[in-house]
Amino acid sequence: MLDLPEQFLTLQTPRLILRKLAITDADDIFAYASDPQVTTYTAWATHRSINETYEYLNNFVFQMYRSGKGMNWGIVMKKNGKLIGTCSLHTTSVHRRAELGYVLSRNYWGKGLMTEAAKSAIAFGFHVMHLQRIQAICDVNKRQFDRVDKSKRKAETRFDKLKASAI
Repeated sequence: MLDLPEQFLTLQTPRLILRKLAITDADDIFAYASDPQVTTYTAWATHRSINETYEYLNNFVFQMYRSGKGMNWGIVMKKNGKLIGTCSLHTTSVHRRAELGYVLSRNYWGKGLMTEAAKSAIAFGFHVMHLQRIQAICDVNKRQFDRVDKSKRKAETRFDKLKASAI
């Protein structure tokens, strides 16, 4: 599904660069993936060793890239080049849909960074991948993640209205 030149897979926002992950990102990923407060609201368990992070990269992220069933971007701060999280679109072959996934280092919570990253990923999904629907699952007990989900719903509604007006 993502048969695109490399330069189209890198996204930029005012404060962030979203790019493909590399094996050299393992230490930065482990820094937040080993934090139980961060992983409380993820679908995956807290990483107990750097080897689990290497397994995640090799068996999940790089497999996603090879299969073309979505995109998993590393979220990098422009000001210092630090990888602080990931944002992904996991696609399904049914009805051109994807699920938005995201995780962010606790040091960067509450700054609007994930909303910024998610908006960029959503725009990529609709305009480059030509998805019809992007959805996310949100734990209602975690308010800052709910704000990202609300931002996604607003973007999805705007896109639906644009499609309807073009018909």
